[in-house]
Amino acid sequence: MKHKLLIIIAITSLFFSCSKDEGYGGLATITGKVYGKDYNSNGVLVSENYLGGAKVYIGVHGSSTPFDDIDTSYDGTFRFEYLQKGTYDIWVFGDCDSCSWDQTYVLQTVEISSKNSSVTMEDLIITF
Repeated sequence: MKHKLLIIIAITSLFFSCSKDEGYGGLATITGKVYGKDYNSNGVLVSENYLGGAKVYIGVHGSSTPFDDIDTSYDGTFRFEYLQKGTYDIWVFGDCDSCSWDQTYVLQTVEISSKNSSVTMEDLIITF
């Protein structure tokens, strides 16, 4: 009887320890681009292009704490790799002279529905 109980406990603990939450350790990827618009003090658009060197954050959906960040490439592209199935928030900060803290952010929620997914998201458009 004692052995059966130990076996049941061991199997139960293995079952619960194998569950995977969102985050790293999988085979899925999320890619995207950051596009920036530069306005002068009069609110006139003076330039726009894809932004290199912008920091992009990723977190589990609904959490304000990122578990990773990455800088965009020269052409504004970024790529988060080795993700599990789940729902993620991707965001980037931009400048905003009329906002508190002089910045704003753009956030998109992305769903990875299978373990081998490769999701390309819409451009994150910010002001700078």
